[in-house]
Amino acid sequence: MDIKYTDQQIAALINERKVLPDDWRIQLNKDSSLYIIGENGNRFRLITNQNEKYPSDFSVILAVINPKTGATFRIRRYNGMPKRPHNNKIEKEKIYGYHIHLATERYQERGYDEETYAEETDRYNNLEGALQCLIQDANFELPAQLELELT
Repeated sequence: MDIKYTDQQIAALINERKVLPDDWRIQLNKDSSLYIIGENGNRFRLITNQNEKYPSDFSVILAVINPKTGATFRIRRYNGMPKRPHNNKIEKEKIYGYHIHLATERYQERGYDEETYAEETDRYNNLEGALQCLIQDANFELPAQLELELT
């Protein structure tokens, strides 16, 4: 499989400043997505979904839209409690709890989906907590209006 993004490109996308729009909370709920343009012009998609019957089954995803192909590339995916263990295929390890999927060059090289690799986490235990972790980890900024209200 062709490598879509190298580890260095993925790190640059994560570190790119992304300002959330004023109405981001209204636009983003349990099953929605929000498009954001980063400071370097990259188009990102922030996606949330949650199972109605099983609230601990959720995902918060950060993806970038390839400007040439329009394809979505998932950079990070913050998952809830899995119904069955997640399997890191290269490392041959299983994850049983909340976990964060990370896009990697090595998984792409072997023909796996870009964010197949995951790390277990205790940083969140619900959809809102996962969303806050992603916002913190991926260089998102709250809208200027909200920043003013908080000071």
